[in-house]
Amino acid sequence: MARLILLIALGIFAWIAWQKFSASPPRQRRKLLLQWTLVVVAIAAVLLAVTGRLHWVGAAIALVLPVLGRTLGWLGRHLPWLAPLIARHAQARQQRSQQQGGESAGQQQSPPHGEASLTVEEARRILDVGKDASRDEILAAHRRLIQRMHPDRGGSDYLASRINAAKELLLHQL
Repeated sequence: MARLILLIALGIFAWIAWQKFSASPPRQRRKLLLQWTLVVVAIAAVLLAVTGRLHWVGAAIALVLPVLGRTLGWLGRHLPWLAPLIARHAQARQQRSQQQGGESAGQQQSPPHGEASLTVEEARRILDVGKDASRDEILAAHRRLIQRMHPDRGGSDYLASRINAAKELLLHQL
């Protein structure tokens, strides 16, 4: 009898989840799917713990952790190769969303690398150089900042790209 009640509850839960998933906009479906998956996993873990069958879950986790560690290690070694592909894909998605938003609102699209939106004054502030800075001073300031803000050393891609864009703009102005 308990299994029948559990099966009926599971059916109602699945029906409600499907209704909510179907009614949600496409952009929220991925988030909703992840949330429901986490809820199902949590409920399954509680039910397994209550019925005393959680021991196999511990064994499965012990089996998955080394495989996951190796996979993450492999990704870490090959991520520099994959990073440009991921960045290109993200940039294409951003451009598509800006085109869709820009066409409907009549907004202009921002430049892809941020160089055109950077003014000379902003570039000087980024590199912390004066108006009469020489080529060597610009390069030294760039080198000093990029060593601290490079993504390989814990900095962000955005900051590194802004520093590089500032250097290029100031060197081009000379």
